[in-house]
Amino acid sequence: QQGGLIMACNHLSNFDPPLAGGYAGLKRDSVYFIKKELMSVPVLNLLFKKFDFIPVDRKRPGGDLAALKAALKVLENGGSLFIFPEGTRSKDGLPGRAKPGIGFMVYHSGAPLLPIKVKNTFKLPFVRTVGVTFGKPFMVQKDESRDVKEQFQEFADKVMDEINKLD
Repeated sequence: QQGGLIMACNHLSNFDPPLAGGYAGLKRDSVYFIKKELMSVPVLNLLFKKFDFIPVDRKRPGGDLAALKAALKVLENGGSLFIFPEGTRSKDGLPGRAKPGIGFMVYHSGAPLLPIKVKNTFKLPFVRTVGVTFGKPFMVQKDESRDVKEQFQEFADKVMDEINKLD
């Protein structure tokens, strides 16, 4: 409940942020990584700015380094960061591959990760049972002798593996 923490959740629908984030928020406030396009929605823009959410330009070649640095600052200051490692919602309800950006944050912050899995939100509003499962926090070990960028994707894949293991 204290110190830098990355909360990583799969992403099936627009219901996921309030559902998973709402439960996570019962224990700890988090800064959210959000797509930049949401900042153009007037009411949401004010809300996101008030809570210091970090907009990410997902179309920027090579990644949005400014957003990654802002996320690292949150973690360095002992904050909690809520992120969807896939970078977008699933188009078919199946897990996607994590983007290397979360691996970058894990590598450079050394923060523990808390895997979170949402279930059945892809089928909303045609299903009555949805769920949120929280895993156990874990850490990854960086290897100084190996290529850094390779480790970014390996760490990202490890995060998604831990999320996908949850029931």
